[in-house]
Amino acid sequence: MNVSPLDCIYFKCPGILLHDTLCYFTLCLFYLQELIMGNNKKLTPIALTVSLMTGLVFTTNVSTATAGVILDGVSDSLYTGLANDPAYASVGQIVGQTPTSGFYASANVIGDRWALTAAHVVDNATNLEFIINGNTHTAINWTPHSSWDGRLSKGYDIGLIEFEVSLGVTPADLYAGKSELETVSTAVGYGSTGIGSTGATHYDGKKRAGNNMIDALLTMQGKPGQESRVLLTDFDNPLDPNDNSWGDDTPLPLEYLIAPGDSGGGLFIDEGGNTLLAGIHSFGWGRLDGNPDSDYGDAAGHTRVSSFYNWIMDTMNGVPDEGGGGGGNGRDKPGKGKKNGSLDLAAFSVEPVPEPGALALFAIGLVGLTIVRKKRGPRG
Repeated sequence: MNVSPLDCIYFKCPGILLHDTLCYFTLCLFYLQELIMGNNKKLTPIALTVSLMTGLVFTTNVSTATAGVILDGVSDSLYTGLANDPAYASVGQIVGQTPTSGFYASANVIGDRWALTAAHVVDNATNLEFIINGNTHTAINWTPHSSWDGRLSKGYDIGLIEFEVSLGVTPADLYAGKSELETVSTAVGYGSTGIGSTGATHYDGKKRAGNNMIDALLTMQGKPGQESRVLLTDFDNPLDPNDNSWGDDTPLPLEYLIAPGDSGGGLFIDEGGNTLLAGIHSFGWGRLDGNPDSDYGDAAGHTRVSSFYNWIMDTMNGVPDEGGGGGGNGRDKPGKGKKNGSLDLAAFSVEPVPEPGALALFAIGLVGLTIVRKKRGPRG
């Protein structure tokens, strides 16, 4: 399987699924220092325990998720600087617990007391804390979409988190249109990082943001009229034009791909001078090399916010969820997919952006939008 749910950074003892012990231990020390110095008085015992657990256990591998891998040779400060733009102030970090482990993920403030994230972030959680602007907020309710059954390709990987008090952050505005294709997006979240030639290699707890073109949609084969619920992006290789799944093979100046820990973070687009939340980070896809490690050539899927606009509004307003949001009928039977998330692409196809005319090519800098499949073996 060359797809992984854009999960969270998981940790448990024993058998922990953390990525880099040293980086997590450093993060643990940072939290302790902040607590001792009084710089983070709202850091709760659970968040502190998560940091301690993370720093004191050895790692075996990385759980499936996406965070922030950057271009080789480009300063990381440009990505962290973009993440700190006020336009993306609504994105914060999730520190959660399940019956057997803890995890890090991301979420987006979309209401005074509400945050939007991925379904796989909340569906097995026993506790969720949201850290934003230096404050920690404990969730009182959370819910995945009722049609979420663990199958990522169906596109129901979306969930809501409710808090008791105001988050004190200007909410992100939601995109409700259907014109995401051929749009430059900005992916924001917390998660593992690295460079494109190596993929995600370590976790440092920093918020990062980068750009990517929304190149394609994931749709069910034989149903071309069906609305897609998944937006697709890929990580273009500046040294190899064949290391590209769809769209233009030239990377953007701040080309970027999500990685473990970015789960639930936001994919933003600009329209009419407004920054709008268009996608929720869902999964990573080793489409070309079979290894979803967020290196060059890999792709990512983002749950399409516009497909769930009514469900989001209804849930925040207390309207019962009857399973109709997102274009589905709510009758999917749970248990058919793996609870950790699986992507069965046998019944699905990718619809790339249609090739534009010559003037459009000149205006938007695209040179070809047919699917290019790279032939290479998986890395060892």
